[in-house]
Amino acid sequence: MKSLFTLSGDDRSGNRTADWEVEDPTPERISSAIRDLDGHRYTEVSLSEDEPFRYLSVAGGPELYLVTGEGADGEILQLHEPAAGSQSVELVCGGQMGVFPRRDLVTREQVHSAVSDFLNGFPDGLGESWSVDQ
Repeated sequence: MKSLFTLSGDDRSGNRTADWEVEDPTPERISSAIRDLDGHRYTEVSLSEDEPFRYLSVAGGPELYLVTGEGADGEILQLHEPAAGSQSVELVCGGQMGVFPRRDLVTREQVHSAVSDFLNGFPDGLGESWSVDQ
């Protein structure tokens, strides 16, 4: 049986939020949802897999993103760009303004690479740009 992926996100307009969900999204739909992240109306998208359960969340936009998730063994994941430094950056994630060290945020190109790795089960492992907490 093929595992099912679900793509979900937010759509904020004024004081209203409409969450949306797409089962078994195409790669194009996933890329489009990431491109739509603008830090205002669209501030978060998540990909989850049903069996084994794991997820990846991408928040922020349009230039920098916070990427977090949970692995199949329950480990908490976060993608980093260590060389980017520690200056503070304001970013809207999930509709909430937050302040993050720049090293905890990544570019859209890095997001697309992380999403591809996630969808393929991290075939080469997580790599040194990921932090893992149990």
